[in-house]
Amino acid sequence: MTTGIVGGDVKQGTISVLVGCHSPVHSVLVIISWKKLFGHWPKPWQIVCIFLHDIGHWGLNYLDDPEQKAHHWRLGTRWAGRLFGWAGACLVGGHCSRSPHKRSELYKPDKYSWYIAPRWWLWLNCITEPKLTRGHKRGEAIKRFQEQVRQSIESGEYGSTHQMYLERWNAKPTNARGKKGDPK
Repeated sequence: MTTGIVGGDVKQGTISVLVGCHSPVHSVLVIISWKKLFGHWPKPWQIVCIFLHDIGHWGLNYLDDPEQKAHHWRLGTRWAGRLFGWAGACLVGGHCSRSPHKRSELYKPDKYSWYIAPRWWLWLNCITEPKLTRGHKRGEAIKRFQEQVRQSIESGEYGSTHQMYLERWNAKPTNARGKKGDPK
């Protein structure tokens, strides 16, 4: 938890949805990715679903607890289902490989959004969500993440960016001389 400006405890996911990597900026990048991948813009109801797809991070410590991350798709799926029926629920639920829903049209644009994400925004994410760096310097963490995303997208895998985050946890930060090990 992070101590909030108003003195309360704010969960990682709440910060992420408001100003971090699951914020409206991410949703806009997903919409742009949809256009790049499919050659057309999403329909209005799909745009609403895109803005709902990651709201399930709200109130979760998703970086510390993999089980909380595994179920983040549920809230957005429920809301999209209420608004747009089964089509909305399937679109949102299918963006996450941990969901029982079949992969939806939203799956690839969600992953591709990180491929086109501007470096300044990734930098801001590391400031608002410092655990994203996993002990690495911001620049190094962003470089490693961008390389993982690039490899995933260009290979056609479209892998989970959260899994990439967990893999960075296992990678040792480099010291001032560029050698792996504990920074000095």
